[in-house]
Amino acid sequence: MVSTAQSQTQVVSGDGTHYYLLPFSYPPGYTDIIPAVGDWLDLLSLNNANYASCLYIALNNGQPFPASYLPVRSPFYVIRVYNGCTDTVQGTFIIGRELFQPAKINVALPATMNVNVQYPLDSSNNLNVDVQLKAGYAPYMNVTILNNQSITANGSSSNIDIGGYPYVFVFIYVSAVSGTSPSLNVYLNVYDEVSGQSVSIASVTNITSTGTYYLAATGLAARYVNVSWTVSGTSPSFTTTITLKAKW
Repeated sequence: MVSTAQSQTQVVSGDGTHYYLLPFSYPPGYTDIIPAVGDWLDLLSLNNANYASCLYIALNNGQPFPASYLPVRSPFYVIRVYNGCTDTVQGTFIIGRELFQPAKINVALPATMNVNVQYPLDSSNNLNVDVQLKAGYAPYMNVTILNNQSITANGSSSNIDIGGYPYVFVFIYVSAVSGTSPSLNVYLNVYDEVSGQSVSIASVTNITSTGTYYLAATGLAARYVNVSWTVSGTSPSFTTTITLKAKW
């Protein structure tokens, strides 16, 4: 569990910047969701520098990245953390806010202004979110595929319509395992309406113990995806929760 200290606020250089500290301690395989509002995120400390490559962080509903990528400057309202290390990871996050109050300036505007506007593309040549809003897509979609159910044989979800969402993330929570030499594989598949076939684009294989696992895909040019699984061993059983998240 995250251990949150008293928020510590400090103004820097009179420009309105301040931050607060968030101590944490995660056992191996632990996933945490931290409601926190900030404009940038960094690590103040880590009990072992090598853990930065196996401690994964996702801001809002974005793609996970290792803590070695910190610091990052991107507004966020929630931090998702997954300890993929084999040991307990301890340290302290720095969550920064940038509440600037710029000085007033006088600007002389020309009588004629030339403006080069790329629309509906943004500065990164990505589809402007206004188009998604006008198409009726919510910014975020959440689908529960399995809810604390036992997987004892091969199976698959139904096709899920993600036509407006290029980012897909699948959480896999395994809370109990039984059987002789049990093994579980989970696949994220893209479905082709023309051929009626599903093609795997991401997978987690050889799951043999309890823990938290995930699949992720970006830039999807498909309308439907599904999640499938296979098991092996003698009388295998995996008590599992699988949820799919999608965003634009």
